[in-house]
Amino acid sequence: MPNALLDNPGLQTPKPWWQPLFSLLITMYGIVFQGWGMSSVVFLFWWEIILMVGAALVRVVFAMEGRPVWETVVKKLGVLIFGVVMGGAMIMLAITFSINGFNSSDGSLGDIVTQSRLLIGSYLLGLVFHYFSNGRFRTADVFGELMLPLVQLLILLALLMPITMHLLPKYPQLNQARYVAVAVVLVKFVVDSIFSRYKAEVKEIQTF
Repeated sequence: MPNALLDNPGLQTPKPWWQPLFSLLITMYGIVFQGWGMSSVVFLFWWEIILMVGAALVRVVFAMEGRPVWETVVKKLGVLIFGVVMGGAMIMLAITFSINGFNSSDGSLGDIVTQSRLLIGSYLLGLVFHYFSNGRFRTADVFGELMLPLVQLLILLALLMPITMHLLPKYPQLNQARYVAVAVVLVKFVVDSIFSRYKAEVKEIQTF
């Protein structure tokens, strides 16, 4: 039974195809049923950016490129240093670009502890089933495992910047508007889904 589970085609993709949908659902639940405003959405967005960078660094550490471990040590050290610097820069950009939508005193932050833990669990499961259990780490490229998430974050931030840095400051009354929070969540979902499909297609082409 365990082997049958791990051999499932849905677990053979190099990135969790279900993760963007899962993130969308838990955020939409908070907006619709818990009355989240922009502050809660933005805070959870920051938290997921941190998780994305952390997961990318874990992938780099265990990527083997089909070679013995000692042959990739020097390369990994260089990529990890680069990843920590660039990942930290992406996190700071995410905070800078979306800080206008965050106001901890507005009473809309709500209880996001459960959603935060669910996101942690989803990223851990993604690593376990879509990186280690399916053997992806054995052939994963050290540099590639870092660069694609960074490009994804860069595109995501570029798309969200007009909303968070220009629209909200110009129209402060929109800060609590649910439809603005929904727009931010949907933009993220679309970008995450595209990059999830892209990685799966790349593996299919290489395997073929």
